[in-house]
Amino acid sequence: SVYVTILETKLVVFFSAAIIFAALVLGNLGLATRLAPNAKANFWPWAIVHPLQRALKFSVITGTALLSLIFGLVAQSNWLVILRFFNGQPFGTVDPVFHREIGFYVFSLPFLHFLRSWLLGALVMTLLGAIGIYLLSYTVQRLKFDFTRPVLAHISGLAIAILGLIAWGYWLGIWELVFSKRGVVFGASYADLNAKVPAQWILLAVVVILIVVTVVSIFRRNYRWPLYGIGVWIVLSVI
Repeated sequence: SVYVTILETKLVVFFSAAIIFAALVLGNLGLATRLAPNAKANFWPWAIVHPLQRALKFSVITGTALLSLIFGLVAQSNWLVILRFFNGQPFGTVDPVFHREIGFYVFSLPFLHFLRSWLLGALVMTLLGAIGIYLLSYTVQRLKFDFTRPVLAHISGLAIAILGLIAWGYWLGIWELVFSKRGVVFGASYADLNAKVPAQWILLAVVVILIVVTVVSIFRRNYRWPLYGIGVWIVLSVI
């Protein structure tokens, strides 16, 4: 029964992750194809365009299938983390630093880290694919890279989702300090609580502000504000 549980979990996790990734990527690539501009002028003869379209579709389907396999295997390798999360039990005590139930650190925190990392990787690949579709469309049609508002909204929406996951990572990083090895003893040290925790909250706030700036830039069509925000974020991360 133990072996069957492990096997069933691996199969369910693999196929679920692969299907979710494929739906996410193909859905956004299909949306990018619809939002990409279609110029009236035909710069390329149909004899060239038709084979290129078929090759592009084949490449997209093959690449998505390969990446779905990879992301499915990555998720499958975390089957034990997933089983622990869904079968976790309380320990009946809390940690002395953040006053959270010990079961949260043993069962929930590893699963949340895995979920965030998997979604972050999937969204980054989706964003790169969507940008590739837009750049290819504009380049082939010899159009100026003056993205329309729907195109900007699509790209910015994916970027905002990625930033949200990064902010979530900063929040999870605070609880991860209970496993810190930087001090003399194992666990959150004085420096962790008085320097690392405030730094995590500051970076989280910066990312949230960057999300708001990105949303505003969609309506104002100002591409510089998010770039300035990213620059501030990088500087504060170094500091």
